[in-house]
This record gives sequence, C-alpha cells and structure tokens, in this order.
Amino acid sequence: MKKVLIAIALLVGLSSCEKFLNVNPINKAYEEDLFKDRSGFEAALGGAYESLASDTLYGRDMKYGLMETLVGSYSSLSAGHKYYRPSRYEYNYEESKKFIKEIWSKFYKTINQVNVILKNIDHIQSDPNYNLVKGEAIGLRAFAHFQLLKLFGPSFANEGSAGLAIPYKTEVSFQGVKFSTASEVIKLLKKDLIEARALLENDPIRTQGRGETQDQFNYEKYNSLIDYRVIRMNYYAIIALQAMVAQWEGDLAAAGTFAEELIAEVDKLKSIRLAINTDFAYLGNVRLPMESVFALFTNKLATYVPKSFVALESSTSAGTSPYLFPNYSWLNTNLYNKSGSGSTNDNRLTNWFSRPNTSYPWKLSKYLFDFTKPYTDKSYKIFYENKVISLHTIYMIAAESYASTNPTKSFAYLNKVRNARNITTDLSYTSSTTEKETKDLIFDEMRKENIAEGYLFTEYKRLFRAIDRSPIVQPKKEIFNLPIPDDELLFNPQN
Repeated sequence: MKKVLIAIALLVGLSSCEKFLNVNPINKAYEEDLFKDRSGFEAALGGAYESLASDTLYGRDMKYGLMETLVGSYSSLSAGHKYYRPSRYEYNYEESKKFIKEIWSKFYKTINQVNVILKNIDHIQSDPNYNLVKGEAIGLRAFAHFQLLKLFGPSFANEGSAGLAIPYKTEVSFQGVKFSTASEVIKLLKKDLIEARALLENDPIRTQGRGETQDQFNYEKYNSLIDYRVIRMNYYAIIALQAMVAQWEGDLAAAGTFAEELIAEVDKLKSIRLAINTDFAYLGNVRLPMESVFALFTNKLATYVPKSFVALESSTSAGTSPYLFPNYSWLNTNLYNKSGSGSTNDNRLTNWFSRPNTSYPWKLSKYLFDFTKPYTDKSYKIFYENKVISLHTIYMIAAESYASTNPTKSFAYLNKVRNARNITTDLSYTSSTTEKETKDLIFDEMRKENIAEGYLFTEYKRLFRAIDRSPIVQPKKEIFNLPIPDDELLFNPQN
C-alpha cells in the first residue's frame, strides 16, 4: 500500500508532461519506464518548468498576483477581493493561509520533481547531454529553495542567519525533513550552484546566440534541451543565482563579482542584452524578453492574465474583484516622475500603463496582449515568455555592490540601465552624495523596473526597508516572514 501511495504521489507530482501519463503506476516500474533514455529526463525537466510556470507560482501569484499586492502597486482592493487579506499582511486569515500554503507546497513539489530526476540521472551517464540534464536539475533545485528562503526565512539585515529557515531537500522524500538554519541553507545553495555551474560549463548558450537556441519547435513543452535554451536554467542563470544568493547573504562584494562576470559574459554574443529604444516599437517586446536571464515559457498566460487584468477598452471600475488596477497616480508622482530622478520619457511609464481616455481607469498594459494569437505561431511565441530573472537585476546588483566602495562606478551602472529605458538625463555623483542617497536611487530604479514582477517584496525584506506604498508600511518581521504552513508545522516540527 505504501508503494502505491508513493507512486500516486510521484505521478501527481510529475504528470505535467504527456509522457508522464503513460507510465506504470508502481514506483520502481514507473521510474524505470520513464528514465530509460534522455527523452524521459527532458520530459521530466519539462514537468518541473511547467510546475514553476503554474498560476500558483510564476504564472500569477509569484509574479503580478499575490506578491505584487504586498508592495502596494495596485489600487485599493475591496474587502471581497481574493487578495484583500494578504495585501494587508493579515496572514492568519484562511484565504491568506491558502495562498501561502499553495506556494510552499508547489515549490517543494518542484523540488521533489528534480530530486527524482537526480536520483535516476546516472541511467544516462554515457549520454553526451548528461551534464546539461544534471546541471539544470540541480540549478532548478537551488532556485526553488532560494525562493522559499527569501519568503519564509529571516531577513539577514534584521535577524541574522542563525535562526531556523526552511528544510533543504536533496533527496526524494515523502517524510518530514529537518529545518536548516538560514546560514545552512545559504551553504547548501552555494554548493548546489557551484556543482551546477561546473556541469554547465559547456552549455550551448555560451557559443550560440538566441536565434540558434530558441523557437525550434511549434509546441510549448520543454522537450528538448536546446529548445528555449536561452531562457532555461542555463549557465547564465546559474551565475545570476550566485550573484543573488551572495547579495541576499549580505556579501555585496561577491555579489558584484558574479554580476560583473555575467554582464561581461553575455556581452560577447548579446543573446541576452539590454533593450534599446527601437525595441519598444514591437508590442511583443513590452516585457523586454531580450533581457531575460531566466524565464518560463507557457501558453497558459493567455488563461491566467485575463483573470487578473481587464482589457484596455474595458470600463470595469478599479477595485472590482478579481481584477487588479495599477495605483497609477501614486506611482507616477512618487516614482516614475519623482523629482530629481524621474522622467516622463521613461519607456516603462509610457508603455506599461494605458487607458483609452480619461473616463477609464488606468490599466497595467504590460501584461495585455491579443490572447487569441496562438503560441504555436512562431512570430507570436515571445508573448508567452514570463521573465523570472532579468539582466536589469544583474546590473542593479553590480551597482549596489559599488555604492560604498566606488560610487562613481555605481552611478555608471545605474545610468546605463536608465539610458536603456530612454531616460537621457544622467544622474550625477558628487562628493556630497551619501551612500544612502546612492542606494535609494538604485532602489527606486529597481522599483520602476519590477512593477508587477513579484520581485520587490523580498527586496524590501532583504534590506529590511519600509515599503513604499500609500500609506508607508514600516518594516516588521511579522510582515516580511511568511508563516510556515500549519500542516508543515504539524507533521514536520522545526525542532
């Protein structure tokens, strides 16, 4: 009976790809059938990517949905809105608990998926793409654990790293795993990323441009290690994660070293590059896919997005559940056109917010496109890319790393990304510019870029910084540390 239950759990956890539906419902036979050759591993990786792209994670709630409501990017939500309670940091209400539990569970489901792959990986040890498969799987495991650490672990700036954080799962397990401290999680993340990077040393993305590693097949599944190579968990994404983990730990020097290494690396082929003004002429570039270091490709965006954002021509009023409307007046005045650093020429302001006329509420047009256009149309595939790690973020890590040691260089990085957004007036560093002022400018630039990306909440947490919303929300441990789900505490006590 136990084996049957495990098999069912595996089947549910790994049934995202078609091949998974045609396997034996017995654990050992299931794995032996699926993992006979590379195609099975490719399909299994596809299942992990699809899990990350679900509406629970980066299809909605880890992006423009739940996480973005925590930083006040949207107009006030009505009491009946599904995000009303979590947007007020009222995590003890059942509706909030449900969202938080689903995020926790989905990340650990993804972790279990890649651990199943790694458990069986030596079946294809002689395959020429063995290193690619293993490197991607380890990288995805690190990525998922890192997101869990950021959400549920402590803010190092406030609490340090000695406290318990999350379980770090490196094996297939359906039993409780002891919680690791935050510092232990960081060590395990670094270990996984070092191993993944070594395995991906000969990643094709390092020698082939975006055109050669993408759009090869007219279907969505990640059924080839080369298809969509440019946005997979590739060599570049691993370096990006190394930079982000170091930054989260507070080692800004190491973070800057990794960030500058990645900037130099991608500049060779420009398969990943900063946008230029002419890019904005094409609607498919509105979310700047050319800057994606790691992204998820899913046709389900056409289903998810209309459930959160109404069409531009809709007269639906702001605050109507389940829809989300940008808090445009606040963002325009206090961020995009902020005195001293803002600009009406900012391509993000002019391209990400729209309305037909003044009688309509402002819409976040960043996510709106013609949902009737199929992802199987090669010229339209780019609309279905959903960015997770941006090259812009890497530039900001580099800028922050120099804020105290070389502010002139920090401003150079800052101005480079501003220029890429059509802000032609550079910010000037003078001898009277303080480190805090430099970091504030960097943070404002991050805020402009990451509207509806779900990224800002954990950045506020990393810095233990007041949340810039109306009204301002002061930093608190109770706000920034999402509560561990009740079931996890019941069946897997932390101590």
